[in-house]
Amino acid sequence: MPRRKKKSLFTHKKVSKAKYTIGIPTDSEWKTMPDFASFIVVDEEGNRHAFSTQETAFILPEGVIPDTLHHPTAYWIGRIKQIRARNDEDVWALVQWYWSPQEVNSVIKSFDVSGCGQYERIMSDYYDYVSTASFCDHAAVVRYDERAVDQEEFDSDDFYCRFDLEYRARKILPNVTRTACCCGVSYNPDRDPVMHFCPRPACRAAYHQECLQRPKQRLNAAARARKFLESWPDTDEKLSIEDLVGSQPCRKRRKGPESSISDPLEQFPEELVTAAQQQIIKGVQAGGVVGNVRAVVAARQLIYCSLLDGSSLPTDWKDKIDVEAAIPPKRKSSPVFVCPQCQSLI
Repeated sequence: MPRRKKKSLFTHKKVSKAKYTIGIPTDSEWKTMPDFASFIVVDEEGNRHAFSTQETAFILPEGVIPDTLHHPTAYWIGRIKQIRARNDEDVWALVQWYWSPQEVNSVIKSFDVSGCGQYERIMSDYYDYVSTASFCDHAAVVRYDERAVDQEEFDSDDFYCRFDLEYRARKILPNVTRTACCCGVSYNPDRDPVMHFCPRPACRAAYHQECLQRPKQRLNAAARARKFLESWPDTDEKLSIEDLVGSQPCRKRRKGPESSISDPLEQFPEELVTAAQQQIIKGVQAGGVVGNVRAVVAARQLIYCSLLDGSSLPTDWKDKIDVEAAIPPKRKSSPVFVCPQCQSLI
């Protein structure tokens, strides 16, 4: 995935004491203050930066000296829900906070921060009134659903969110064990070198290599690749390629040279088949935070639907998958394992 240039945070030297520590509106006062859709922050160079409701922003933490730029993880991140003002110089925002894993652990001791990356944030239902003088820059937090097979890729230094915090209930949603490895420890994109992902609907989970077992049967490279492909993301049934072809006796068969092909895979473009036969992996040494999940799953789904329906491959199939993304860059040969739940090759 091509990397994009990161925006610089524009907080610079400020002479006065941060306003958000003084004169915070009370709830009753907030209700009487005029409502606005946006506000402007002017930086030291005189550049004007507009912030609107529902946008996400970096906010200078209380007690942090704003005379230099800090690492992005040093800032607070919040979503602007409402904007109100006492006057033109005293503007406030109601902010819904993203919490760091460490902050969540301070109220939920059982929350394991070792399973979180440095750019991970947890969306909370906790709100504060924050002076607009404390806003530093626009921010983006990608929603990361580990069970989704169509999750968009994002850079390793992008902020992301996998969980939500219900502060009063002291509850994390979804339950961490829902996506954690069979050992109960969550995937840490900063630490875990390779995680093996099973795409079957009843599984949709990634596992540490050290938590997996090797298959009892030894397979050559071609047989392994075929078994990877036959771990279909559309069904939990153990269907081989031949099973899919043989399941359509009453359906319209393909006409033409395809009907005489002994191996059904030979009718598909070689690069599509290669993409579909890749192991689905993610991690530091496996292509990044999201890895090749989306690309490989999309390739398998195209082949699965074509074989099941007896239909031709869409002419725009190259627009539906990223063949290059299916093969993680700088990837070393990865061992073969079986999924602890469905026993498919992963």
